[in-house]
Amino acid sequence: MRWSSPSPNIIALLTSLAVAIGANIFLFALDYFFHIGFHWELLLGNFLVILIFSLVLYQFTLYKFIHNKIKTIYKTIGKPLKYKNEVKDNNKNIMQAVERDVAAWALNKNKQIRELKKLETYRREFVGNVSHELKTPIFNALGYIETLLDGIEDEKMERDYLQKAAANIERLETIVTDLLEVSKFESGQMKLHKACFDIVELTQKVFYQYEIQAEEHDVTLKIEGQPKEVLVFADPNRILQVLENLISNSIKYGKIGGTTIVRFVDLEEQMLIEVSDNGPGIDEKDIPRLFERFFRTDKGRSRKMGGTGLGLSIVKHIIEAHEQTINIRSEPDVETTFGFTVQKYVE
Repeated sequence: MRWSSPSPNIIALLTSLAVAIGANIFLFALDYFFHIGFHWELLLGNFLVILIFSLVLYQFTLYKFIHNKIKTIYKTIGKPLKYKNEVKDNNKNIMQAVERDVAAWALNKNKQIRELKKLETYRREFVGNVSHELKTPIFNALGYIETLLDGIEDEKMERDYLQKAAANIERLETIVTDLLEVSKFESGQMKLHKACFDIVELTQKVFYQYEIQAEEHDVTLKIEGQPKEVLVFADPNRILQVLENLISNSIKYGKIGGTTIVRFVDLEEQMLIEVSDNGPGIDEKDIPRLFERFFRTDKGRSRKMGGTGLGLSIVKHIIEAHEQTINIRSEPDVETTFGFTVQKYVE
């Protein structure tokens, strides 16, 4: 059983009773040994006077001491105004209030410490990933350029080395551009230019754009139900960027001979757009980290496919900038679906 802490009033009362009883025992002892002849009325009056005087004195002293300590506690936990406005005059439940507020503060601090440790781990991983992603194309390009500087007599090989160096420099430029874009979103510098547009037409535009890539992977691109027109209100260029990334990923990481399906689901005030493929799927443990910068489920394969590891992070920032949501569900060897919402256009 958990005993609650006694209130200052109880402490003062018990202390005063102890003092008054002790004083009366002392007087009774004097009367017993020296036959002074104290009457019981005098002893009772003395008891009441000492009790009342002690109670007032102890209450004043105790409250002053306690409130000074409590004031210091509330300054420590960063809530001096709460002490002044709520706790100071609440003498009845002051200890419970302090205990509750300190417990809440400790819980919040523990949460902050956990978050800081998590951010520190994320920071270390991010710095390591950035270093690795930038180092690879830089070293590759440098190697080809140094070989060219040493001199190559074969013109065909020389041209091949130049093309490979250029490809690595382009990849480096892509990574830096994507990093700058992520940084702009996170700092709130990226502005949206919203307008009304047909998202079905925009999806078909992306299908045409990736038609050759889909043919190379023998992937069929489909719009489920073939809706005629779905008007939404968003930044068309940014939503195009989202669709390009999701559809491109479904082609690259889906299975050969598979299918990429785009669905449009009416949610009254919003439209839910889903991009699904019947590829190998994503492990459940990897799903929470998919939107992290440079996170890859298959690092070697992703680099081979030309990904920077920033695409999904940018997608998430674009959707959140529209104050919408994006989610993932995946079943290994069955289906992976990315779904995001967009505000419907209302005339």
